[in-house]
Amino acid sequence: MMPTHSPAGRNLTTRSFRILLVGVLGLLTLQGWSGDTVNIFFAPSSGVTPTGFFSAVESLGSLAVLHMSVGILLSILAVVVLALSFVWSKSTGVRIASVLGLIMVISAAIGGYLFVMSGFADGGNSAQMGGSFIGAYAFYFIALYYSRNPQEAKVG
Repeated sequence: MMPTHSPAGRNLTTRSFRILLVGVLGLLTLQGWSGDTVNIFFAPSSGVTPTGFFSAVESLGSLAVLHMSVGILLSILAVVVLALSFVWSKSTGVRIASVLGLIMVISAAIGGYLFVMSGFADGGNSAQMGGSFIGAYAFYFIALYYSRNPQEAKVG
C-alpha cells in the first residue's frame, strides 16, 4: 500500500476504496434479487419445521445457499469497508455511512437468520431483512458519493 500522504497514494487508496464499495453494491444487488426470488418462489408459504439453520437453507436449493453465502461475504466486507473508511478516508460522511451500512448488514443478517429459524414463515423477519437491505444499499451509495474527493466530500 502506498503512503496516503502523497497525492498518488491518496488517489490509489481512494480508487481502491471506491472499487470495494462498487463491489459491495454489486453483491448487494445480487443479494436482493436472490433473496426476493427465494422468498417468493421457493420458500413455502405455510413454512417448514427447521431442523437447523444450514439444513433449512439447503432444503430450498442452490439459490438459497447462494443467498446465504453472499450474505456471509457481505457481512465480512461490511467490516472491511468500515475499517478501511477510517484508514483510507478522512471524510466524516464516508465513515458515518460505513458505520450505518454495517449496522444495516447486521440487521439484515439477524432478520434472515430469524426468518429461516421461523421456518420461512415470519413475515416480520423477512421485512427486517428486506428493509435492512435497502438501508445498506442506500448507505453504501452514500459512502461511494462521499468518497469521490475528500476535500469536496467533507461533512461538518
